[in-house]
Amino acid sequence: MLSSDNRPSSVVAVILIGLGLLFLAFNFLDIDLGKTWPLIFFVIGAGFYAPVVLMPQARAGLAALFIPGTILIGLGVIFMYNVITDDWGSWAYAWSLIPAFVGIGLILASRLGRGQGDSVRAGLWLAIGSGAVFSILAMFFGSRTFGTLGPLLLIGLGVLLLFRSSRSR
Repeated sequence: MLSSDNRPSSVVAVILIGLGLLFLAFNFLDIDLGKTWPLIFFVIGAGFYAPVVLMPQARAGLAALFIPGTILIGLGVIFMYNVITDDWGSWAYAWSLIPAFVGIGLILASRLGRGQGDSVRAGLWLAIGSGAVFSILAMFFGSRTFGTLGPLLLIGLGVLLLFRSSRSR
């Protein structure tokens, strides 16, 4: 078993080996990196998650790594969407989801770390507010799909807020 002194370098080693295997597979399988480059965001984001998962005794102190990890994975999702659909114009409003990724990372960090209820609440409001801004921008600047999805997300957020306010009474 690994000693706790060697764990951080072991995590970095596993990440480097994973990246090397990924790029080696791209070469052997003749995969076009032009279409798969957003996977790098997923791998690096998972690299931020790895210490929290692999070092349970230090989880409370490392839980904040969920925030940059979630941001990177979220950016990976956005860029993967852009690459698959070739809808690079969506970046005009997709950037507004970055605070939502921060909020989701904050929620994860609070749940697994020493976070208080206020951190979870702040993360939830960041995610909701960012989702609302994204929905509004997507309605105006997005494709037909996003033009429909935006109002549906706003309705969903409104229903969620009504449910929360009626439950708190």
